[in-house]
Amino acid sequence: MQYRNYLKLILKLIALVTIVSGLVQMLSPGFVLDFIGGVITDSTLHFFGIIGMFMVMFGGLLFHALSGSQNRSVAVLWCAIQKYGAAVAVTLGVINGLFSWLAVGVALFDLLSGILITMHWYTMIRK
Repeated sequence: MQYRNYLKLILKLIALVTIVSGLVQMLSPGFVLDFIGGVITDSTLHFFGIIGMFMVMFGGLLFHALSGSQNRSVAVLWCAIQKYGAAVAVTLGVINGLFSWLAVGVALFDLLSGILITMHWYTMIRK
């Protein structure tokens, strides 16, 4: 039981990091794009801001799903899927030269987050 409480706390922190980083990306996409070595155009700024909005939404969904007393395993599962998708998308961006190698850290964070969220989801469905 103690393990599950620690995992839930770590996942709430991941959700908060996702919300904050998504807000920064949504409100200042050029700052984030420049940091990870992306090409800055009107289109990339627009679409990167939209991605930030979805980060805020999924981070909020994960935090909300973990905060209630009800079993919201479906919401947690979809948050894990979003993290895996983000990890793949960022990795492809690095491979295709859209982002610098610094973005690999973002992909690894998303991959690890997806794994941890999946672990928690598995404990939820086994109840």
